[in-house]
Amino acid sequence: MRKSHFALLSGALIAGLWLAAPATAATKICPAIEAPVCAVTRTGARETFGNACLAQRAHARVLHSGRCIGPICISFKQVCARVPGHKPQTFSSICTAEQANATVLYEGPCK
Repeated sequence: MRKSHFALLSGALIAGLWLAAPATAATKICPAIEAPVCAVTRTGARETFGNACLAQRAHARVLHSGRCIGPICISFKQVCARVPGHKPQTFSSICTAEQANATVLYEGPCK
């Protein structure tokens, strides 16, 4: 790492503005912003991450903003979501889209 990059990174870490993994060539530095997202990991498990950057750094695919909901669904607002490799489709709720590992595109039925 160049000296100027190290100084910038060190200053950001001291200020508490960034989260970083151990230094490697592919390390992604993420802002310390709390904006939870639900994402599916490489193993197929759904997990809540602190923000989208942290999910991407873990090679997880973001499904929707907010915490993962889980198997019990109390939301009944339709969403338009896409399962990888398929066309967008209308799901009865964000819960059913999450259970299908579909990425939510927007609230409401697909147009």
